[in-house]
Amino acid sequence: MSINRIGFALSSVLVISYALCLVFDQLLPQFSMHELWAPLLPGFSLSPIGIVIGFAELIVYGWYIAALYVLAYQFSPIGRAASD
Repeated sequence: MSINRIGFALSSVLVISYALCLVFDQLLPQFSMHELWAPLLPGFSLSPIGIVIGFAELIVYGWYIAALYVLAYQFSPIGRAASD
């Protein structure tokens, strides 16, 4: 299992979901989701710099979760059996 594949895949999913939510917020402001992102992404706001900060944080979160997942997989019995 490659941390690079998992990291890029997970970061991509998070960034695409974030971008879709931002577009959705602009199209249907009455169903805005920016209140959901604010507690999860410190520094996030609907300003241009806040949006960039959100993208950067999601990439970091994706790689962090990927590192934990791959590490747990490699130390699990399934991961050890696959590497033998």
